[in-house]
Amino acid sequence: MTQDLLLEMLRASFCNENTSMLFRYPQNESLLELAYQHEVGLLIGDKMQLDRSQRLANHILKQKNLKRYHENFVHFDPVAVELEKSNVEYVITKGVYASKTAYIDEGYRRSDDLDVIIKREDYSKVREILHTHGYVQGIYNPTTKTVKKFSRQQELFYLSYTQQSAPFLKETGSDLVPVVNLDLNFHIFWYESDAWDISKLLSHSQILNYKGFKVKTFQDEYMLLHMCIHAYFDMNSVYILYKSYAYRLKYFADIYGFIKRSKVSWDRFRSVCIDYKVEKYIMYILYYTALVFQDDSFLTITGLEMPSEDFLNRFGLENEGSFIWKESFFERLFNMDRDSLLDKYFNEEIKLKISQGRSFEGM
Repeated sequence: MTQDLLLEMLRASFCNENTSMLFRYPQNESLLELAYQHEVGLLIGDKMQLDRSQRLANHILKQKNLKRYHENFVHFDPVAVELEKSNVEYVITKGVYASKTAYIDEGYRRSDDLDVIIKREDYSKVREILHTHGYVQGIYNPTTKTVKKFSRQQELFYLSYTQQSAPFLKETGSDLVPVVNLDLNFHIFWYESDAWDISKLLSHSQILNYKGFKVKTFQDEYMLLHMCIHAYFDMNSVYILYKSYAYRLKYFADIYGFIKRSKVSWDRFRSVCIDYKVEKYIMYILYYTALVFQDDSFLTITGLEMPSEDFLNRFGLENEGSFIWKESFFERLFNMDRDSLLDKYFNEEIKLKISQGRSFEGM
């Protein structure tokens, strides 16, 4: 079965004898298509005996990923300098550091945007700095190769109903990566909580030195925390689940690779999760990561309590309502018609809110 073979190959990608698994499997078009749908296609392609045309396509995609990382840093570097001069606290999260740690070669993972976390009160100052350096808030049309600026109403929608700003885009002049996308985030959680002190959170940074660029990123324990929180949000928010990037194997590959190859202190990680009161969300993601990779060794290492079976089968964030999946985890993971899958759970009121949200976001 294609899904089972994909899981077998993905697990092999992170085993100790990784290099011996290269080119072991014959080329399989349907499996490769499924792997790309789950955003692990380049990783899986390295396990296949690809023909010349597919090898070339994979090489171009990998170079494009690397080019995107580089362009993001080329254009963010002068912004970072000004943020430092203005005493604006920030960190870059996920992205190239998470990718390079999880996969060793960051070209395996596509990252469309640069995620920057700042304090909400610094937004106006950072927005002005970004505008000065050629960034605009809008959406890119690859057909016309133009950026359509967001309306003020769309900008306010993001600020009022999400924990981030409307995306900032900048044209690069490169045919391979015509625009870079930067997201300003004000939180790593989906609602404000007394447990979170964003200024304190931002202080847990380290310097990322990437190809000559030096910027701030999270320390490993906080990076893993954010990766898990982000994955939980994308796999549980009724508004995000309709989007193409939700519920993909990439989340579990990112997290599993990061766990195996980072320098996370589990005692510290446990303490951080307890301090921020996110144990059940973290263990939800780690539970399913263990299921995907058939490796539960890290579940006990965390020292955190496993949530109830009811919680593991639930979706919907606290302010959205609670729903119980009728489908098994792998059924919903590999379901390619998620609209139909989700529609049967929601009433017309929820569907209308989702439609309105899509409209305001410019999707």
